[in-house]
Amino acid sequence: MKRAVLVLIVVTLLAAAMLQWGLDQTPAGTNEAELERFPSASSLLDLLGGARQYVAYVLYIKTDTLHHTYYGSALEEGELVPYFLLIALLDPNYVSAYYVGVGTIDAQGKREEAIEFNLEGIRANPESADLYYSLGELYLLEERYEEARDAFLQAKKYEPEIVTRNLILTALAASYSKLGDVKAEIGTMMEKAQLSEMRLLDEGLAYEQQKLLVERINDTINSALEAGE
Repeated sequence: MKRAVLVLIVVTLLAAAMLQWGLDQTPAGTNEAELERFPSASSLLDLLGGARQYVAYVLYIKTDTLHHTYYGSALEEGELVPYFLLIALLDPNYVSAYYVGVGTIDAQGKREEAIEFNLEGIRANPESADLYYSLGELYLLEERYEEARDAFLQAKKYEPEIVTRNLILTALAASYSKLGDVKAEIGTMMEKAQLSEMRLLDEGLAYEQQKLLVERINDTINSALEAGE
């Protein structure tokens, strides 16, 4: 079975490479200097790189469909872990594969493996707010609060695509709370309130959305006041 899967992947990669070459006669992303020095090798590597990304994309869509159609709970999805590992191997920049894979691995009771997979994702995507956030969440669960704080601070530096900045600030405040750093906790909560206030300026917000934001601002400020007592 494994051999058949590997053969299928190889055939798919070669087919995609031939298709791309047939379409434009050039290996996209390869400069002229590389073509002059290593025309065949450069072309093949470039084309296979694009094919690998395409295969990773197709596998992720299939895996995500399985998740929503047949599973729906990370606890029941241990069988999907190899797919996330393969997707990350094919395309190390596929942040979603790392993010969902980390949660699935951790749900199987394999936290150290989840942390290592998360760190692997960060090494490949050092500016991923989402992966720093998921790492911080794992450290919180492990009661490694200083490491959690540092991970959330890193997450703050970049723009998230999967989680929200509000969620990152909430988690950061929680880590400060566990560390007993009340001043930093309050400061983070106020930053969170200001973020919600900025969203109120969006003219496209419906009334119900505005109402929820006001409630969130009030709750955050009240929590900050309680933390300071």
